[in-house]
Amino acid sequence: AQILNWIKQEINLPVALAVVTHAHQDKMGGMDALHAAGIATYANALSNQLAPQEGMVAAQHSLTFAANGWVEPATAPNFGPLKVFYPGPGHTSDNITVGIDGTDIAFGGCLIKDSKAK
Repeated sequence: AQILNWIKQEINLPVALAVVTHAHQDKMGGMDALHAAGIATYANALSNQLAPQEGMVAAQHSLTFAANGWVEPATAPNFGPLKVFYPGPGHTSDNITVGIDGTDIAFGGCLIKDSKAK
């Protein structure tokens, strides 16, 4: 709920959807708040499978990926310029990345770390 309050105060634009990058508490832990706010949630199908095993609520929608790693468009409707990619196992077996087409903006989540990180 804190992130939603921050968005309201600082950005003041509606949140249409949320793409969760993997099934760890720091990413999927706020699903109840997103759902209560009426925000559509999406995650890798594997993340949604793992969430209950990790004691978390799954996203409402499951994303599937083509052999080249890009999200199957049918599972990502209304994503506009968002580009979702599954690079394969990294930080977790289910981690995905999200970028904004036409910009230099990409969110790698916990997949991207400093070379000195443990």
